[in-house]
Amino acid sequence: MYISQKNFLQIPFALSHYQGQVEQTALLNSGATENFINNQAVTKLRLGLKKLPFSKPVYTVDSSINRNGEITHYCDLLVKQGQKKLRQWFYVTNIGKDNFILGYPWF
Repeated sequence: MYISQKNFLQIPFALSHYQGQVEQTALLNSGATENFINNQAVTKLRLGLKKLPFSKPVYTVDSSINRNGEITHYCDLLVKQGQKKLRQWFYVTNIGKDNFILGYPWF
């Protein structure tokens, strides 16, 4: 996963979960193979986690393994932007200052 500091696009979206709805901002990244959520956002928003049946390695743009290790959990969330509503899996890891990355599955 590669995030350029010069060329990025963030969009607002409504995140619905069992406690209600909250407005959030996500980084759009067409190069990300999955959707991601920052582990700190999971705690702050009190989102439920689900354990993956197997862990998933995360690779950086230079093909090295992410220093935070493999992903073991995900959040199953309903994402709404405008009239578009989709249930999406967000893999939980440390993604820096962004709380959400919407990757290829969202596009």
